[in-house]
Amino acid sequence: MPFVFMKYSKYNYLFKSRYGFLLYNSASNAFIKLSEKLFLMLDGIEKGISTIDQLDSNVVESLYKAKIFVDDDNVVLYKKRLQYYFNTFDSTNLGLAIAPTTNCNFSCVYCYEGSRKPMYMSADVENAILRFIKSHKRVEKLNLIWYGGEPLLGFESIKRLLNGIDKISNLKLCKHTMTTKGFLLTEEKALFFREYPLDCVQITIDGNKEMHNCRRKLSVGNVGTYDTIVSNIDTFISINPNTRIAIRANLDHSNLNTFVEEYNDLTNRWKEKNVIVYPAFVQDFRSIIKNVSEDNFAINGCRDVCLTSSEKLAFFEELRKKFNLKINFTPQYAIGGCGATVLNYYVVGPEGELYKCWNDIGNKDAIVGNVLSDKITNYDLLSRYLAGPSMSDDAKCIDCKLYPICDGGCTWNRHKNIFEGAKIDLCSNRSANPQKSFELYYEQINNL
Repeated sequence: MPFVFMKYSKYNYLFKSRYGFLLYNSASNAFIKLSEKLFLMLDGIEKGISTIDQLDSNVVESLYKAKIFVDDDNVVLYKKRLQYYFNTFDSTNLGLAIAPTTNCNFSCVYCYEGSRKPMYMSADVENAILRFIKSHKRVEKLNLIWYGGEPLLGFESIKRLLNGIDKISNLKLCKHTMTTKGFLLTEEKALFFREYPLDCVQITIDGNKEMHNCRRKLSVGNVGTYDTIVSNIDTFISINPNTRIAIRANLDHSNLNTFVEEYNDLTNRWKEKNVIVYPAFVQDFRSIIKNVSEDNFAINGCRDVCLTSSEKLAFFEELRKKFNLKINFTPQYAIGGCGATVLNYYVVGPEGELYKCWNDIGNKDAIVGNVLSDKITNYDLLSRYLAGPSMSDDAKCIDCKLYPICDGGCTWNRHKNIFEGAKIDLCSNRSANPQKSFELYYEQINNL
C-alpha cells in the first residue's frame, strides 16, 4: 500500500483517558484503544514530527480502513454538502408548519412569544392553504405540523384543513405531528385525531407537579395545569395508542433537580405505552444580540438560569451514572439544516403569511410570501435561508474534528450572528468537552 499520498485525518480525536490511550474518528465512527507506543507515534504524525511510513504496513492498512489515514479528507465535506443540497431542493415533499392561531392559553415564565398579537385563521386563509398545497404539482408527500401559539385554540381550522387535505388526490399525508400545551387535548379532540392519526404529539411538562404548576400556568386565572394535562394524555393514549407522545421538559437551573422525579413518575405511569420523556433546555432569546462572556452566556441574559454546554453534558452524565437512566452518547453522522433550509417547507401564520422558521412567526420583516396571493415577496430572505451561510461555509466548522457528527447548530441562530450581530454559540454540547463526551461514549459501548 503506497503511503506517499496518505494523510492523517483531521477528524481524528486522539486523547489519553483513565481508560487508556484512545482514538476516535468522527468520519468513520471508529473508536480504537491504542498501545502507548502507537499513541505516541500517531501523536507525532499529527504534530508533523513523525511520518506514516515509520509504522508497520499492517497497522497502516488497518488504520486506513478505519479512516484514521485517508487520501483526501475533503471528500467528507463534499459528500455532506451534496446531501445538504439534496435535502434543500427535494421537490417531492412539501412541509408545512401551520399555526391556526398565535393566541395562547398559557403564561409560561420563559415565554418569548408573549408580544405576538393573537390572531385566528379565517376561512379564506384555510382555502388559500389548500390551493397552495395543490399548486405544488410535483409533490407526492405532505409533512404537516400543527403549531402556535396553542394550535388547539384553532381546532375548528385544523378540522376543516384536514378534511380538505384528505380530498386532495395523489397526495399522501406522510408525517403528521402537533406541538401543544396539552391542556385543551380533550376527549373530543382525541376522537377526532383517531380519524386523522397523528404520528407524534409534543407536550411540555416542566418537572414535577409543583414545579410545573409554578412555571406553566393558565394565562387567565393564573391556575396550574399539571393535573389536566396528565389526565388528557391518559385519555388520548387510550384512544390513540399508536401516536407517540413526546413529553418535553424545558430545563434551567431553577427546575433541573426535578427532572428525575418527573421522568420516573411519568414513565411509570405510562409504562409500555408509546410515550417518551426527554429533557430540553431553556434558551435565552431575549438577549441574543448582547455581548457574551467566555462561556457563551449573554451577560445581561439568563446567566443564573440557562445552562452552559458544559453543564448540560455534566447533567447527562449524572443522569446515567447517578440515576441509571438510559442516555445515548453515540455520535451520529449529521447533514445539518432544518425546515428553514428546505425549498418546499414553510411556516404558515394565521393570516396566510409564509415564513421559513417558526421563530419568525409574527415578525413582519421575516415574511417571505403569503398563500392568499400565492406569491413569494421576499426573495432576499428566502435565498438567504436556502443558499446562505451554513456550516459548510464556516472555516471553524470545516476545520473542526467533530464536523461529520455536528449539524452546525440552529440556522436561525447562525443568521442572527452573521446578519444581526448576535453572539450565539452554535457548537454542540459535545464540543464543549470532547474528551468527556467520548469517554462517556466509551463507557457506554464497553458497559463500564
